[in-house]
Amino acid sequence: MLGHIESITVYVPEQRKSLAECASALGLSALDVRMFARFYGLESFPRQPGSVDDLMRALLEQFVAAHADLIPRIRHVVHAHTVPALRPFDQSGRALLDTCGFSADTEYCSLTMGHCATSLPAVEYACSRLAEGEYALLLIGEKAFHPRVELIDDTTIMGEATCAVLLSRSGDRARVTARYSAQAGEFNRHEGNEPSNDPGFAEAYFAFISAGMRSAAQHFDCALDAMDWIAPHNVNLSSWQKVADELAIPRSRIFLQNIPRYGHCFGADPYLNLAALIRGRQLSPGDRVMLVSVGMGATFSSLLVEVPAGNEIPVFCNLKQYPDVRPN
Repeated sequence: MLGHIESITVYVPEQRKSLAECASALGLSALDVRMFARFYGLESFPRQPGSVDDLMRALLEQFVAAHADLIPRIRHVVHAHTVPALRPFDQSGRALLDTCGFSADTEYCSLTMGHCATSLPAVEYACSRLAEGEYALLLIGEKAFHPRVELIDDTTIMGEATCAVLLSRSGDRARVTARYSAQAGEFNRHEGNEPSNDPGFAEAYFAFISAGMRSAAQHFDCALDAMDWIAPHNVNLSSWQKVADELAIPRSRIFLQNIPRYGHCFGADPYLNLAALIRGRQLSPGDRVMLVSVGMGATFSSLLVEVPAGNEIPVFCNLKQYPDVRPN
């Protein structure tokens, strides 16, 4: 047992860019747009003007409003992000905690080396530092601030939806029972936009993620087709449909409905998908959910989350109308 997820707070900027608007800014061709829409299932992307601190402050203020009584018991705050440096080197995210009322002795750090997969092993790291009765807060979110960050060629476009995941060492909410990670070090210099004459990681991706999921299932002692849900990173529809077919997983068990809503929101995707499953009442007591992500570099990571009886995870979202969950 690694820890427990006590709540998930989701902040989604109300402003959006359509696929057409992003395509124009990124210099995508008409053929690219058809591919992103028809095969990859991308439609629109949340965007908030301002800095990463403006984005994360909105998330933290929403979290504090819902958890005011717990703030003094949060001993660690961990920001998992993809881009190695979010701010100028003389600035720290710690300042955000001070403005939002966190204790002066709350420890703050950031994790990044797994890129988009960083937010999953971050749960084990944060929970390992807790004493009984203490909490940790995992923050996930960043800005698509530059075309080299906003676009992964022939793959996806980034969104800016964010999550704050409240964690405990022991509790009565969702149990995080195991983690599995793997690396492919030969892609350590991969930056996401490889030249077309050096496809590298793109060619190896499906074998890498398929092997990672098989190994994770073996580590979790649970067959892939016995998982009730898979909450993946939201790269695109076609890649996950191909993985599902390769691994003989029913496509209906991979939650893909957030791809057209948000695009690929860096490391927040698996938690956005878990939150949507909870709010859509798609989970039953005893269900097992596999959270999965792949980060450049290349890192595969996954968590096994088990749903207890009678203690649904609270989900807080700033959207006035949370999207309904429809069958895939």
